[in-house]
Amino acid sequence: MNRILIPIFLLLIIGCKSDKKEDYYSDEKNDIEFIEFDFPKFGEWTECYSETEVKDYFDSFSMFEKIKTVGVYLNNNTYSKKDSLDIIDFEDYAVFMVNVNEQKWKLTGKDLERIFRIQKKKKSLENFERDIALSKVYSDTTFLHSEKSIIIEEYRPHPDILSAVKFVKPYSDYHDYIVVFVFNLIVIKNHLVYAGYYLDLNGNESIEKAKKMNNRIMTKFVEFNK
Repeated sequence: MNRILIPIFLLLIIGCKSDKKEDYYSDEKNDIEFIEFDFPKFGEWTECYSETEVKDYFDSFSMFEKIKTVGVYLNNNTYSKKDSLDIIDFEDYAVFMVNVNEQKWKLTGKDLERIFRIQKKKKSLENFERDIALSKVYSDTTFLHSEKSIIIEEYRPHPDILSAVKFVKPYSDYHDYIVVFVFNLIVIKNHLVYAGYYLDLNGNESIEKAKKMNNRIMTKFVEFNK
């Protein structure tokens, strides 16, 4: 059931062209357009995108040349089964991507709210109170759609990160399977990075766990790349 999640992530970050009306990007360009990103080590996750089995699996979801995966963290249990990613169901993982067309624009953490506001408008994404969303997500089959996630919280775990907690229904015909997806806009050395953390939804506890895990990975990633 995991294979659909990456295309959902991709759909959230495509189609974000520079819009002079809404000033999506900035008026300045980076001196260096493309930079390399360093990934910190964690005890419970392994960064492994460079390994053939993982790279081939995640690259198989590539829909657009401009979207490039730059990092993947799998929890250690999933990592031990990396040869079988296409046949196992897994959660508790993070993916990092960039849009190569955006890397020339010089951005700061102050730009993230504006960027996310424009993305939400373009994707017609709605915000809901957590309790309302939890009460409806399973009981009302029309509340959440596979082609559109809903947002239950937006917050800033770090000055250079904007995070949004979302509910995602990966399959239109499998209503009982919902994912907590923490979507992140991150600025590293004035370059925009997208990241997502995934965990199966299981009440409030899973939401708080997803936020905690996401914050740990994303904030350490930012500090590691200063």
